[in-house]
Amino acid sequence: MEAPWREGDVSYALCPRCRKSVASRYEYRTVQLTRTRLCVRDVLVPVCDECDHMISIPPQSVAQLREIGIGK
Repeated sequence: MEAPWREGDVSYALCPRCRKSVASRYEYRTVQLTRTRLCVRDVLVPVCDECDHMISIPPQSVAQLREIGIGK
């Protein structure tokens, strides 16, 4: 199965920080899991072009986070 998003792809989404629809680019970032101190490197996420804030976690990256979370 081929991943739908790749680094450098562009999409449009609602940015939680800007509170408006913005262009976003996909890039690899370090993500801290909610309610833990665990940080996961190299997670593909969309990033707001205006404020550089991570917008969401795409479904294709959720499996990577679950795998790390289970192994802690």
